[in-house]
Amino acid sequence: MEACTISLDLNGISENVFLQVFETYNSKYWRQREIFSPSELIEMSYQSTLAQLDIQTDKISNLSQSFWQIFNYSGVMEPDVNEVLTVLAGNYRLAVITNGFVSAQLPRMQAARIEHFFEEIVVSEAIGFAKPSPEIFHHALSRLNLTPAEVIYVGDSLKHDYAGVTQVKIDFCYYNRKN
Repeated sequence: MEACTISLDLNGISENVFLQVFETYNSKYWRQREIFSPSELIEMSYQSTLAQLDIQTDKISNLSQSFWQIFNYSGVMEPDVNEVLTVLAGNYRLAVITNGFVSAQLPRMQAARIEHFFEEIVVSEAIGFAKPSPEIFHHALSRLNLTPAEVIYVGDSLKHDYAGVTQVKIDFCYYNRKN
């Protein structure tokens, strides 16, 4: 918002209120990422948020471009991630399977300085299959030359991660971000 000189204060809206509304729309639209490009999803999120909050601007395109640029080169980490990855990487081979976008995944991992922990980074957009499709898991297994019995998959989505790995007979560990 600052980069596009849009002031929430002038509109009498707190940052918390704006973020709550934006995150609601952003979550809704990102569930449609198979249909829309990242820039379209972000633009729709801003359009809906600004409309609901009655903020008038002609800079929605600038907002979405600025957001995507900042998003792609920022890495917000949960506590102790580096310590956990250091221990795991010392004992196991690590890989990432993501339904994200190529333009975002590696730059975000580099910004967080964690890409070196992973032997493979499999991005659905790059290979044409997304979780929970078994093909994305088979692709990762093939790249790592591993069998399902040699792997444990840690994921935060029962709908995409758990549903996918159970089809391939990979053990699953659920990472519940909220609890």
